[in-house]
Amino acid sequence: MGDEVTLTGTVEMTVRAEPLFNLVRNYTNALRFVVHEILRDPSKYGRWRYVKKTRRIRWEQDIKKIHEFYETLKRRFNLPPKFAIGCEREASMIAKAVINNENNGENKCVIKSYRARCDYQSYSVKFDGNKCYLRLQGLGEFEIKGFNKKWIDKYKDWKFGDLIMKIQGKMIKLYVTLKKVVKIANPSEKVVAVDMNFEEVVVGNDKTEARFRTPLQRIIHIKKNHIEKTQKMYNKQWLHVRGIRKAISRWWRRINGVTNNFVKQISRKIVAFAKERGYDTIVLEDLNGLRDKQAKLKKSWSERFTFFVYRKLQSWIEWQAKKEGLAVVYVNPKNSSRTCPKCKSLNTKFENRTLVCKNCGFTMDRDSVAIINLTGKWLGVLKCGA
Repeated sequence: MGDEVTLTGTVEMTVRAEPLFNLVRNYTNALRFVVHEILRDPSKYGRWRYVKKTRRIRWEQDIKKIHEFYETLKRRFNLPPKFAIGCEREASMIAKAVINNENNGENKCVIKSYRARCDYQSYSVKFDGNKCYLRLQGLGEFEIKGFNKKWIDKYKDWKFGDLIMKIQGKMIKLYVTLKKVVKIANPSEKVVAVDMNFEEVVVGNDKTEARFRTPLQRIIHIKKNHIEKTQKMYNKQWLHVRGIRKAISRWWRRINGVTNNFVKQISRKIVAFAKERGYDTIVLEDLNGLRDKQAKLKKSWSERFTFFVYRKLQSWIEWQAKKEGLAVVYVNPKNSSRTCPKCKSLNTKFENRTLVCKNCGFTMDRDSVAIINLTGKWLGVLKCGA
């Protein structure tokens, strides 16, 4: 429906069971086998067609032809029926992406990590007191050791989606997908705006505001003092030393973890800030085209844009807002921090991060000015629409 949207969430858990290790390994080997066979002769397992919209020839899989692998996957790779079907579908999607990738002229595909996927009909998760169990069709029931009890109440109204299992050391990491259909809220005049810069994320309007520090300096510190320092210490030798590569990968995972924690926590706080104060609409900056400008900047500024994940933060704010029944709108942020909110003059100057209007003498922090002007732009759009 036009007034509804499906939200998707993921819950991570861990389990340790030898049958699951064998299943994941067999599934991955089967996936590699099917993808290799399709790429070797695409015309045998699909057809080519001309797409008028893109003016390109694209390959489309033939499900009936690919289903010929079914018996082989069950006998040779010992896959349960549901996993064999899932493997066929996933292999066809991977092959389609590889074949239609114009930058991959040799149709090469390498599946490195061991993981398996199954749909909601192949598994179930049940709770018995303080214990949690994973039941897989045709394989039995396994106790889940690591899971957060909070998500039981948080996602109690959500429906199960696909399950992804990955081998990580001596454990199996489970990624349970959950889905929920929610109504899209209509935006109103009860708005707060979000202004983002490298140091802070500011949310509010002319009556109230809150500020949240970004982890950008911490991320740059990790990159310069750990990753780059290690690479310079060993010159190009680090590329051929497995231990050094693993150490560098750990630091990159640390950066990724810091970034993910930041966007998840801040998005929840921003939505909670708006909801607790009775606001039902969040105004975000339309930052399309910012990536194009990034290429023209100096290395130090370009690096900041790379690690300042504004699009990911905006996506998480939008996701959290829809989950809580709030609306999200985007406005053009041009001159939002340079326009005097009192006399609407651009005749301004900055002292550190403080705006001083030369026309009327109005003085205010430029981030506070930005959220006032962003809310004003949205209210102007509403008046024009009315």
